[in-house]
Amino acid sequence: MVRLTDVHERDKSENWITLARNRLALRRAEKPATKAGQIRALWPEIEAAIAGGQSMKSIRKWLEEDAGITLGITSLTSYISRLRRRQTVKGSIGAPVVDSVRAAKVEPVLASRPKRPIQPEASPAPEPPSDPLAQAMRALSKPRFDIREHHGDGDPEGKNLI
Repeated sequence: MVRLTDVHERDKSENWITLARNRLALRRAEKPATKAGQIRALWPEIEAAIAGGQSMKSIRKWLEEDAGITLGITSLTSYISRLRRRQTVKGSIGAPVVDSVRAAKVEPVLASRPKRPIQPEASPAPEPPSDPLAQAMRALSKPRFDIREHHGDGDPEGKNLI
């Protein structure tokens, strides 16, 4: 005979993964606790606004009005430079789950400029592989500086007078 508590315990143990995932998904949608986390969550939109030519002043104002994030321009530029550095190191920033709004790329609208013909650039000479000791070896291979030779001091006839 199967007891009701055994069935309930079995359901509870099998269903905990689903329940935990659902709770974590709900928490993921909450506002991050830190300003850095809030800026990181809004980074795709901030990056698109910068690419669209918006000023830091207007972006800071929008963050304050729309998202409730109060910070100065220097703090905003600091957060942005950190995110860009992280982006170059890791390749990209963002949550693994991307909603359709973030997935849409925003192309910046550029004012039309007269097109100049593209001229091929002369390719620079290939650099030799970097050798950390090369500079030291060049310095050591040069003859040593002798002040007496430079000023002509000493015995001009080669006799040791003293």
